[in-house]
Amino acid sequence: MKKNVLGLKDFLKKAAENEEKKIKVTHIEVEGFGLMEFVRPREGVMLDYLEEVTDAVDIKKEKFYEGDEENRKVASEIENSKVKMRSLIEAAEKFVYLCCPTLQASEVREQYKDMTPYEIPTAVFGHKLTIELADKINNVFDGTEAREKIKEAIKN
Repeated sequence: MKKNVLGLKDFLKKAAENEEKKIKVTHIEVEGFGLMEFVRPREGVMLDYLEEVTDAVDIKKEKFYEGDEENRKVASEIENSKVKMRSLIEAAEKFVYLCCPTLQASEVREQYKDMTPYEIPTAVFGHKLTIELADKINNVFDGTEAREKIKEAIKN
């Protein structure tokens, strides 16, 4: 069976269809504030966030063995993680700011003029909530949330 090669027009049509399927805007319930709007970041912004978070978390596995060299087996395994909190917070601050039109409003920037724009989310929401928001935003826009809803619907 011979397959047809995808032509330029069909490629452009499929690309447009895929783009239309992506969530462009979402509303997230923010503790203490209510429902807030967040917009899809550019792919580069999402990749920067994921890379910065990955760099901020260092996970190492340590294995302990028992037995002699010929009969050696893993007795236990410990996973240690080390988090660079400042790096994690900075990544979350930047990501949340770039996805939230409300935080980018000139009135908000004027109110927090003594800090950089990327520091505004932490000033407004605090460290913990800023990190949680960044995770929620990423889950919505990378499709994780949609995949989870589909899995749950299939189970039920």
